[in-house]
Amino acid sequence: MPRLLQRADSAKGARTDMAYEEIEAHLEGLEDTHGDKPGVAFFDLDGTLIAGYSIVALAWETARHGARQGELRKSLRVMRDLLRQRTKGSGTNYHRLVRRVTRSLAGISEQTLSELGERAYHSTLARSLFREAIALVEAHRAAGHHLVIVSAASQYQVEPIARVLGIEEICCTRLEVIDGNFTGKVITPMCYGEGKTLAARRIARSQGVPLADCWFYTDSSADLPLLKEVGHPVAVNASDRLGAHARAEQWPQLDFASRGKPNLESLLRTVLTVEAVAATTFAGAIGRRLGMRPFGHVNRMTQLLGDLGSGFAGLDFEVEGMDHLLNVRPAIFTFNHQSLLDSLVLAHLLRRDVVPLVKKEMANNPLVGPLLRQAGTIFVDRDDKDQAAVLQNALDVLQSGRSLLIAPEGTRSTLGNIQPFKAGAFFLAKKAKVPVVPIVLHNVKDALPKGGFLIRPATIRITVLPPVYPQDMGSVRQTCHAIESQYCELLGKSQVAALPRPYRAAS
Repeated sequence: MPRLLQRADSAKGARTDMAYEEIEAHLEGLEDTHGDKPGVAFFDLDGTLIAGYSIVALAWETARHGARQGELRKSLRVMRDLLRQRTKGSGTNYHRLVRRVTRSLAGISEQTLSELGERAYHSTLARSLFREAIALVEAHRAAGHHLVIVSAASQYQVEPIARVLGIEEICCTRLEVIDGNFTGKVITPMCYGEGKTLAARRIARSQGVPLADCWFYTDSSADLPLLKEVGHPVAVNASDRLGAHARAEQWPQLDFASRGKPNLESLLRTVLTVEAVAATTFAGAIGRRLGMRPFGHVNRMTQLLGDLGSGFAGLDFEVEGMDHLLNVRPAIFTFNHQSLLDSLVLAHLLRRDVVPLVKKEMANNPLVGPLLRQAGTIFVDRDDKDQAAVLQNALDVLQSGRSLLIAPEGTRSTLGNIQPFKAGAFFLAKKAKVPVVPIVLHNVKDALPKGGFLIRPATIRITVLPPVYPQDMGSVRQTCHAIESQYCELLGKSQVAALPRPYRAAS
């Protein structure tokens, strides 16, 4: 491990520990409100639920759309305005920015902007969601509170995020639409500053809840009017001005670290991890040329990838049920797919005599494709109705004494929540008379979320469930559903456990 990455900043580590403990304590406090009188939890969007500013993502997609429509000059003007104006400035500054961007939307259909908002979410905003914020939302939901996003952003920025978080009510800035097209005007008052306070009062009245029984989470001093009215004001990732005010008023302050601007460490870790994958692939090619025994050579590659790759990525591990990985072979290991780093994590855990079964598209991936091919991976064409060859290859692997590694979801979600399981892994287990060993990955997405590019160090939590033997399975579909339910229960069991754990570099 390079000395640069091993060097620990003790002051930064202490701040990280303190921030984590404050979030943990806040979530535990919310658990104590369960069953109490009803309340409303209001959440700002930019800088609170997500890192950065959603207007930048939407404007970028709008500019790209304009360029495709032959309006390059107009698109460049939109981006120029974004670069010149800072959304974290004064209220006048923000109003000016919104009006400039909104004017550029004149003539665009509402349907088009809705589609651009969805693109902005999938291309940018999905990977900027704070994991801590997701845990916070879920904690309020578990306590029975009404959830609301109250934001100066437009509905086209807010709605995709609200839908993913399961928040049904939003208050946001509205844009004028006539005959299905935008006029380029903002409907006043904007949901900004005092506008947020008006919106919150209206919702609290509709819920029959006084603002004294409401929470509000925000990073901006522009939201002080509403912070001063609710009974539970909380500063999140506070600006300097808001932080000073929160300290003076003794308001809780929470700092989220799972997302944000990339730093040099993340860049270095990403580069070194990619190099570790490339080095493993190169070592594999050399080994094959030297005529090394295939199974032993693949095991050495697996261990090299798992140890070197996870070390460079800054992954630490907390594993419950490790004995189930070591004592039950051959088996079919199932896991929930969360991140491109899943392969590093599983290589580090399983280490030997395991063959992955993955979708065919991965064979052409320029980074991991060559490595997967060298490891004897079984590739599955999901569009092919005849899977007889895949089934036979899988049975041959199990009969040779090696194990299979399968993600029964088939794909991964943005937030890491469980997708419907397919029964193929359980059918194989019953046919080959080998057990299924479920591996639950809790938070690999903290290190590299779906759509992310830079790796962040993290402590990865893993639960290995007891093996399910074929004689105990009964119906394949019922077994599949039962194990899927176990995954869902474990991943949703504790909001505190859902927090990103502070990473500790090895000494």
